[in-house]
Amino acid sequence: MSMGRESLGQMIAKHHESITEKLRRLDSIVERLELYPLASSVQVAETSKHSPSDPTTRSKKVFVVHGRDELAKTSLEVFLHEIGLDPIVLHRQADEGLTVIEKFEKHADVGYAFILLTPDEVAYLACEDDKPDAERAKEKRARPNVIFEFGYFVGRLGRSRVCCVYTGDVALPSDVHGLIYKRYEKSVEEVAYGIMKDLKASGYDVS
Repeated sequence: MSMGRESLGQMIAKHHESITEKLRRLDSIVERLELYPLASSVQVAETSKHSPSDPTTRSKKVFVVHGRDELAKTSLEVFLHEIGLDPIVLHRQADEGLTVIEKFEKHADVGYAFILLTPDEVAYLACEDDKPDAERAKEKRARPNVIFEFGYFVGRLGRSRVCCVYTGDVALPSDVHGLIYKRYEKSVEEVAYGIMKDLKASGYDVS
């Protein structure tokens, strides 16, 4: 064998040294990685856990927006409890020194919202002030806060995760289409099947 060429044993020895050095470097990198905090990955996991766009990780919390019809509100709450959900009603939550909007924003982190429209107010156009009351064109409306929260959840969750349950001759928003509207006469149970079907389509396990 020529003096200028390495023997097979020398080549194997060099490769062994090279591999040993690379393994040593990898061990060093692993040791240094353990010093870095994992907060960023934990935050990503927590974000995905509460993300309304991921139906497989969505919590059982759903928000209930309501007006002054206590019977309708309570009936909807009871029904949602019965199918395994956790309805969030704002006035039942602790105030914690928060303003109303702060309290609302804190508890609005849900994956689905129910808007209960009930005929709580009677309205007519201001231009008809000079007409006798009997001649004014009147309509029954939900409370202004209900309409505000309705729009908030449509913007936050998207139309497919907002269900509007209404009763009576209450006026419905004229500029919002493609929403889930469910009308009942006497009891929320009348639209129970439709509500459960839509919840399942959004990833909720209800029964």
